Amino acid sequence: MARFVLAIAVLTLYIYVFLDLARSPSRDVRLLPKWLWAVVVLVVLLLGPILWLLLGRPLIGHPPAGGEGGGSSGGRGPGPRGPIAPDDDPEFLKRLDEQSWSARMERLRRERDKG
Repeated sequence: MARFVLAIAVLTLYIYVFLDLARSPSRDVRLLPKWLWAVVVLVVLLLGPILWLLLGRPLIGHPPAGGEGGGSSGGRGPGPRGPIAPDDDPEFLKRLDEQSWSARMERLRRERDKG
């Protein structure tokens, strides 16, 4: 029974590592090219998946090296972020304020001309 559980654990580890390797962007993989990591995982039994998890897997929470800055660049490094919604856009808010002010002044002019 212990052999069966160990075999399932190793198989699960291999499946997880291959899926993780396949889904990782090539530019973010560390130390070796992605295809070479696949060979290492296959050839170096049991140590290969552990090496991938420790040394090859992209770091989580760190911006990738060499990326451009920018907010909408898919998380490719730090940089100034653009407005997300219209109410976060300073230009939109300024324009809205100017329109409101113009409408208020126009209303006051009409009231003054009437009376």
